[in-house]
Amino acid sequence: MSVWRRYHAPEYPHLVTTNTVDRRKIFASPVAACLLLQVIAEVRLEEKITLRAFVIMPDHIHWVIDAPADRSLGHVMQLIKGRFARRYNQQVGSSGELWQGRYHERALRSERELVTAIAYVEGNPVAAALVEEAADYPWSSASGRSIPVSG
Repeated sequence: MSVWRRYHAPEYPHLVTTNTVDRRKIFASPVAACLLLQVIAEVRLEEKITLRAFVIMPDHIHWVIDAPADRSLGHVMQLIKGRFARRYNQQVGSSGELWQGRYHERALRSERELVTAIAYVEGNPVAAALVEEAADYPWSSASGRSIPVSG
């Protein structure tokens, strides 16, 4: 069995998407969305990640990040997904996997790709008919919400 290896390109921002298991709408709960924001803030500080845009949809997440040169994107994803899953399961008194095992990422190698990716991320709630204007979706950088530098 072959193992697919990711191309490590720390000099570029990346568009990253990850889904919940069975596309469960975990983040329809504001409590879960807030918990994820806390986890991302902690990992962002610890790993020195630059977050350019994000959206937390009910059953998946998109973000545009610059990962640190000395860490893989996989390491960052493992920290965020694992830490969130442990805390969420503890909070709701459950156990088990919350995330699909894999995630999708793409290096953004030009300014045009970066701008397009940010528009895609922030426009996702409009495309999903959750809001009419991207700025009205509370779990997105389009709303003016930011993830604090410190947890």
